Amino acid sequence: MDFKAQINWLFQESSAMIIAPKNFWKKKLVGGFPDSVVVTFFLPMVVLVGLSEFLGEVFWNREFLWSYAVSKALRESLSYLLQYAVTVLILGRLLSNFKGTEHKTTLNNVVAYSLLPFLLASMITGLFPALYVLGIIGLYGFYLFIEGAQICLEIPENNQSRFIILSILLIVLIFGTINVISWKLFQVLFPYGA
Repeated sequence: MDFKAQINWLFQESSAMIIAPKNFWKKKLVGGFPDSVVVTFFLPMVVLVGLSEFLGEVFWNREFLWSYAVSKALRESLSYLLQYAVTVLILGRLLSNFKGTEHKTTLNNVVAYSLLPFLLASMITGLFPALYVLGIIGLYGFYLFIEGAQICLEIPENNQSRFIILSILLIVLIFGTINVISWKLFQVLFPYGA
């Protein structure tokens, strides 16, 4: 797949997910998830988040430091990768306790696609730090996760709401913990700019 086709596919997937999440999940469930959603969708979006963080530093910081900009971009990208990995690991165990789908790939894909609003919010606030208030659009990811869990994860009806509530609480805890730790480590490296 060439670069232009990849960007076009990312845009179409993102648009379909954000505009009509129920239809998106149903279509993915019937048609099957591609095996490499993490590689073809999630990783390119994480790279774009890192790039937007870097460019935001280039454009808006009067005292530009290459090492600071690169480290900030890497911190943001690595945080998302770690958040994804830990979330999938923990929710996989939780899903088996709630007798959900046996296909772990489905959970991986639901989590990867549900992170889209968080990634988009990070891109916007990375490129334009003054628009940090728009970071709230990331909360739409919880709605996408709820819809995806209900449609794709085959959780028995009596366990669904408990699984979703517990999952969202765990996701918030995981994201908060990883962001605080990564930010503290970043402050150790760059005490003057963090």
